[in-house]
Amino acid sequence: MLSLLRLTIQDFGPYRGLQEMTFPRDHGVYIVYGPNGRGKTTLHNAFRYALYGQILGRHHTEHARELANSEARKQAGYGSFETTLDFEHDGDQYRLVRRYDETEQPHELMLLERNGMPMSQDDAEKALQAVAPRSVSQFFLFDGELLRQYENLLEPDSEEGVALEQAIERVLGIPIVGNAEADVTEVWHQAEKQVAEQYAAHDATRRMGLSLNEAQDVRQRMQDAHDQLAQRIDTAKERVAELEAMLREQHKAERLLGSLDQLRTQESDLKLREQTAATALNELMPELWKAVLSQSATGRLTAIDAEVQAAEADLRGAAAAARDLTHLHHQPDCPVCHRDLPNDLRKELVISLETAASGSHHEAMQERLAHARHKQATLQRLTRQDARLVTERDRALRSLRLERQGVKEEIASIERQLSEIGEDKVRSLTNERDERQAQILRDKERLEHSSIELRGQEVDIEALKLQLSKQSVRPDHTVELKDQVSQELKGLFGGAIDAYRAKLRRRVEEHASAIFRELTDEPDYVGLRITDRYGLEIIDTDGETVRRSAGYEHLVALSLIAALQDSAAVRGPVVMDYPFGRLDTHNTARVVAALPRMARQVILLSFDGEFDRQAALRALGSNLIAEFELERVTSKHTRILPRRTI
Repeated sequence: MLSLLRLTIQDFGPYRGLQEMTFPRDHGVYIVYGPNGRGKTTLHNAFRYALYGQILGRHHTEHARELANSEARKQAGYGSFETTLDFEHDGDQYRLVRRYDETEQPHELMLLERNGMPMSQDDAEKALQAVAPRSVSQFFLFDGELLRQYENLLEPDSEEGVALEQAIERVLGIPIVGNAEADVTEVWHQAEKQVAEQYAAHDATRRMGLSLNEAQDVRQRMQDAHDQLAQRIDTAKERVAELEAMLREQHKAERLLGSLDQLRTQESDLKLREQTAATALNELMPELWKAVLSQSATGRLTAIDAEVQAAEADLRGAAAAARDLTHLHHQPDCPVCHRDLPNDLRKELVISLETAASGSHHEAMQERLAHARHKQATLQRLTRQDARLVTERDRALRSLRLERQGVKEEIASIERQLSEIGEDKVRSLTNERDERQAQILRDKERLEHSSIELRGQEVDIEALKLQLSKQSVRPDHTVELKDQVSQELKGLFGGAIDAYRAKLRRRVEEHASAIFRELTDEPDYVGLRITDRYGLEIIDTDGETVRRSAGYEHLVALSLIAALQDSAAVRGPVVMDYPFGRLDTHNTARVVAALPRMARQVILLSFDGEFDRQAALRALGSNLIAEFELERVTSKHTRILPRRTI
């Protein structure tokens, strides 16, 4: 079993510089949090590239140059990156290094060390094929967006379902038994050849021995042609599965067109709102200096208000003096208390009031008041220019610009997806798929005819062997025994494969049902029933098949993957990207709690808010080994940081 120890990446995608993730235990769950666009799928590809030297986009295999960090390329003048995966398998320590460098030939290099000793390229390839076969990589590195492919196992005419069925049998180790049968068959044919040669060496049986030898040669040529035809059919089926996947992307593109129209309408609306907000902000620009002075004007206005009040009081005093002076000129009493005044006092009051009541003094007071009121009005206009209004309008404009930029990026992303498959390419893909499907049908007919001919040739060979067994000449006993035993072993292996396949199918069904019951709280769903092609059907309490929703399709697929890990001949960690795509909050929580059942090591790539973290901590308990987060430095630089260690 493969257990991860450490992943180190340098300048891979947005992961600028040297970044590292360590896995201190060979069992448990590791969670990586990162918002959309931060590099979760790229990190998923880092594991894929480290193990297989392959990078998968959402729609096709990508070239390594696409993942060279752009900042590093700009600085160095060329693209390069490196991945290092340390892992353990059957007690041996491995270090797998893959390097991409545009200045070297070839651009890509793979180095594998076992227990600190470098391995040759051939030995390295063989070791990796044994540790983590590429043919079953989808069960170690899977994308939740691709879980729909498991629904094809229930479609009898789906070539993708056939390809997936073959992949499932590979992960279960069934081809290993088939290889053993092929080896025994080869031994049997060699023994038959020796028997025929020994008969041909005697005069009495020479002619029949030569006929047997020739019949065996004919059978071998027929078998080779039969195997080539079967291989051609398998290759064609794999290609048809690829074509159908690519054509589904076209159907997806058609659905994306509706989203694109909505986004373009939204972008136009945001553009108009942005223009309106910019105009509103520009309207404040000519008076912006006033807004800057508004705070100091507020403090100054308090003093000017006091000055206005004083001027108004002085003007009222001048008016009162004029009234009192007029009164004293015409009346003998006091203008305030109306008591009679002595002449001397009256004259003294008149003299004192004449200055205050003079016209020049009154005009001076009016001028002073007018000047103070002018300053007051000016400062009042300044204080009404609130700087907060400018800030609010600027913030609103910035917010609209950011929102519009986000929509534009979504539009650009959809347009890129749509541009990848054009109408001409769709027509070409459709034609190729139809041609290959027609060729598969023709080859299947040829294969069936070839099988009939092979069986007929086997009958002829057995008839010749029977005739020779009645002759007085006997071949070497050891060779004859080898012929008989190997023939019996071939028949035994043929029957064993079917029995082994049936046993594994029952085991997968049992494990998948147990896990499925953990993932759902629907009491009427008692388990899953497996089909001959490893499709899984939900069974209710009445034993009837349940028509399931998209969310339950998702749960069934996860149950199958976990069951395959339990039953697989080759086992390893599971790196999960986008595993909750079609699940509601409740089912998502149940899947998180069941992650330890998926594999011994589970690395979950998620975003904050995709599930209740506190509930997950409680549910996983000690099975949660560590958490990481993807921190944005720039749009082209993401860092992997430990969030929490248990």
